[in-house]
Amino acid sequence: MLRLTDELVLLILDPHSGEFQHSLPSRDRDFVIGGAVLMDLVLENRIDTDPERLFLIDSTPLGDELLDPILADIAAEPEHRNMSFWIEHVSARAEEIRTQAIERLIKHGILSKEENGLFFLTRLVSRARRYPMLDGEIREDILSRVMRTLYSDDIPDTRDVLIIALASVCGVFESILSREELAELSDRIDFISRLELLARVIADGIRTIELPVPVGESVRPFEEIPEVPGLPLLGNAVQMAGNVREFLTDSYQKFGPIFRVRALHQRFTVLAGPEANVFLTKTSNTCLRSYEPYRDFCMSFGAHRALLNMDGPEHLRMRKVVVKGYSPKTFEAHLDKVYDSTRRIIATWSPHRPMSLQHTMQEIIAEQIGIVCTGVSPQGYVDDLIKVLETLVNVHVTRRRPPQFTKLPKFRRAKNRVLELHKKIMAAHPSGDASAEEMDFIDDLLELNRSDPQLMQETDLLVNIIAPYLVGIDTSASVCAFMLYSLLANPDLLERMRTEVDEMFDRGPPTAEALGKLEVTHQIAIETLRIYPVIPALIRVVSNSFEFGGYRVPAGGEVMLGTTVGHHLPQYFPNPDEFDIERYTQSPPQHRQPGCYAPFGVGRHRCIGAGFSEVQVAFTLAIIVRETNLALERPEKPLKIKIVPAAHPDNSVRFRFLGHRNPT
Repeated sequence: MLRLTDELVLLILDPHSGEFQHSLPSRDRDFVIGGAVLMDLVLENRIDTDPERLFLIDSTPLGDELLDPILADIAAEPEHRNMSFWIEHVSARAEEIRTQAIERLIKHGILSKEENGLFFLTRLVSRARRYPMLDGEIREDILSRVMRTLYSDDIPDTRDVLIIALASVCGVFESILSREELAELSDRIDFISRLELLARVIADGIRTIELPVPVGESVRPFEEIPEVPGLPLLGNAVQMAGNVREFLTDSYQKFGPIFRVRALHQRFTVLAGPEANVFLTKTSNTCLRSYEPYRDFCMSFGAHRALLNMDGPEHLRMRKVVVKGYSPKTFEAHLDKVYDSTRRIIATWSPHRPMSLQHTMQEIIAEQIGIVCTGVSPQGYVDDLIKVLETLVNVHVTRRRPPQFTKLPKFRRAKNRVLELHKKIMAAHPSGDASAEEMDFIDDLLELNRSDPQLMQETDLLVNIIAPYLVGIDTSASVCAFMLYSLLANPDLLERMRTEVDEMFDRGPPTAEALGKLEVTHQIAIETLRIYPVIPALIRVVSNSFEFGGYRVPAGGEVMLGTTVGHHLPQYFPNPDEFDIERYTQSPPQHRQPGCYAPFGVGRHRCIGAGFSEVQVAFTLAIIVRETNLALERPEKPLKIKIVPAAHPDNSVRFRFLGHRNPT
């Protein structure tokens, strides 16, 4: 059954953003949870209350993971405490209770969870405004019931009176109603809130909680944010051009989680380290935007916007459309075809010539993207995709090259070839027919253009259709290259991975379930992403002023997010420069510490294909380890890394194919 606690979690969840209402202070969110849990225990006749005290009636557990721990606390308390005490006590555990409630709501089919941790009502609830049948009952969803009650003269049932009263005292209606609506309904809300004694007692208990006395002004102005020393004119450009992750990590250790840098004419406020990641996970969608950093990149394809430069509600709507195409399940549905295509590419390898780690992985990953996402092989176009991506990122994102580079003949030829690939993809999806038996990523985009041409304009199709190839050769391929390098540089790890991979293949064709059990493989992948993050930093624009690290950051400036700084901090990862998968056999694993591990970014714009990429990398390396014997061409040479478009092994890092394995 749904508890009041469950429904109040739904009420304070913003159905448009997938997060809790931003205008509702965290203190009030916690009080909502505290009051709801106590109301549930009263309705279950486990406790009762009067204006002076709360007392236990029955300590028998209910078999409810939300309520039983609080009931046990009340039973163990030797003294009678008042309602204010218990609201504060339960509120201290509000985040844990909210998490449990969300898990239950997902299990009941009321909420669904996106890859980036956002929560949305399922289609049934959002369309029909009712919950799935629970305990033989179908119930109207909470927001509809509350709004219908407030705009009518009906007397609500006890349950809805308690919900409205608690929402009122905690300021929930200030977050979900406009000022005009709030003024219109305030008398009605007050009337309903007084109908039940329990509601009045809990409301009074919340009102009498003493808040901490504010400390004097501690936020310092933007001008006092420490600035990293640099060269005249160049600033920190040389340091960042070498190894930006290393530079940001060193600066974090000297200046803390917020500091300023400059590179030629560009100036950035840097937010770095685990503290910044935790902060950004909660607030980035309201204080940062990504439109400007990627605007010119999109415009080079004639597009106004793509997923990577969209913000706000439109970005969320776009994510909900394309999330299926970038989901792990989509990749897992094509394991047999991916396996065959990867083996075909391996069959072309020659033992007589060394091969580039990076380029080889780009060819494999691009072919897999064609199978899974677009239905069109990019064979013959991979070098053109690489050339276009590298040039446009250098010119329009990092600005390391002047715009004239897009006029050079090599780039123009490569771009024309990419346009040719786009035409082939469109020809393979002639109608954009939503009734096709198996709709792929491209079908979803074309259907969005048909159903909502304002959100997905025809001029925006090109960049969005080509995006899976660009993302794949930029990120997944780079992770694969780094992981293969790590395996070849650590023969003991290679043998451990090979043992479990052979066991998986020997049991039959690989399945998603079998892939999920490759513990050593996944530990190697996690450590690869930690020590060789392909996205060491991100650029954003401050859309709304905010406070962080004791400083105020004003709207309008550019910020650099050092999301992977925590990967190399010894307080989180001892001996951080060592490739050590034993970090992830501990309990809890080292990368589970808050904010310290973020290889795919944080916040609303966290990589939508993170789960897809993780499965793709694991499966691709499993096939290579199973099928081949390889060796580094120059194992004694240090790994040379290029940082644009994403960090990746330089093409001079090569391996040799020693022959096919024949595991028994």
